[in-house]
Amino acid sequence: MKLQAPEHLKSTHRLLLNSIVEWLLFLPVWIVLQKYLQSGVTALPWMYTLPLISMAGVMLRQSCNRKWKQLLAALLLGVLAGILAGAFSLREIPLYAGAIISAYLGITAGGRSSRLRIYTAGIAVYFVATIAFARIPLLQPSVAVLTWSGSLCLILALLDSNTSHLHYSSFTGDGSPLPRGIRRHNRLFVLLFIAVAALLAAGAGRALGLFLWHAAQAFFGWVSRLFSDSSKPEPQQEAPPQVMPEMPPAETHEPGLLAMILNAAFYAIGAAALIVILYFGLRWLYRNSGGVWRKFIDSLLSLLRRESPQNNTAYQDEEKSIFTWEKTVQGVREYWRSRTTSASRRDRWEGMNGGREQTRWLYRHWLKNKRAQGYLQRSYLTPQETTVDIAEWNESRKPQRKAQETAPDASSAQLLRFYNQARYGGTEPSEAEVRQLKERLKL
Repeated sequence: MKLQAPEHLKSTHRLLLNSIVEWLLFLPVWIVLQKYLQSGVTALPWMYTLPLISMAGVMLRQSCNRKWKQLLAALLLGVLAGILAGAFSLREIPLYAGAIISAYLGITAGGRSSRLRIYTAGIAVYFVATIAFARIPLLQPSVAVLTWSGSLCLILALLDSNTSHLHYSSFTGDGSPLPRGIRRHNRLFVLLFIAVAALLAAGAGRALGLFLWHAAQAFFGWVSRLFSDSSKPEPQQEAPPQVMPEMPPAETHEPGLLAMILNAAFYAIGAAALIVILYFGLRWLYRNSGGVWRKFIDSLLSLLRRESPQNNTAYQDEEKSIFTWEKTVQGVREYWRSRTTSASRRDRWEGMNGGREQTRWLYRHWLKNKRAQGYLQRSYLTPQETTVDIAEWNESRKPQRKAQETAPDASSAQLLRFYNQARYGGTEPSEAEVRQLKERLKL
């Protein structure tokens, strides 16, 4: 357990950073929604709640291992983001949708192996946004932020694709030496894309977008002049006289607190009623219809019950899921006894009761002895595979030690047989045989 905790924390930190990177990849979309949909000035803008919601989804990924749990958690986190951003009007519903998508991406971040597609989509969004933001007055102040964040996303896409390419080409993990050709390709690849990112940060992307925009305007203007008759000037239409002066706009008053509470309660009751009607309607159709509709509902239910793949491939000794009060009380008593007893006294041969516990004690100390001699234990191997691996490790040691390892190999085979009998057999090994095996193993 102590060996798995740093790896779990490392993967969690990596997924938290990936959630921030995914938020940066679609920053133009968030800026557009922020500018046009969020009304008023709030303490926490909606755009900045998205990475927090995505990171919260990353922390909930282990408990949400089924599709329906992931969708429900994403819905709740998206509603929470909307409430924090103060989005309470109907026109701000897309803000909730964007927060729900961000939360779902955070919850399912651990199941995505390759991020090349999302990087490609994000860079395409930045390319379109660089052209559009320069033409829209409301979005023009965000062009500088867009340029720098787009350059950063391009560099991150470069590093990710380059790392994947190196792992694929070398067939080795991190820390292994790479051939000279792969190193040269790596340097050229990095220098080329960083130069492209520097050009984009300097304004080349905006200049290219404006050039393409003006070129398209000039082309369509030339085509329109080619097919139009420029000899006859178009008559200018005069504006009709104003019949009567416009009335001043009526004064608008902010709704009171009671009106806002009743408004929210009305929408909540209406949404709950619609959900109940929809549920009973679908239930009636499922029970009283067949054919394509029933198959569609069955496939939808199987999709919602689907579990996420777990990355825990390590071997486990045994698992128990049967709950009884006697075992629970005994477990609590043993827990407090183990907490008040030192580690050296807890794991003693004299404290083992019966052949089953003595066999497990022998197996643990046998592995501990092999590790002290220099054997590197692999936690994902079964006891049978561990015994074979230790035999191969003994053969690879110095030749003068082979004669000394012949007797322990036979004892190791008997220890494996006793251990499997203790785990799977109906009867436990006898204490006399286990005691004789302990003397032969010199433990």
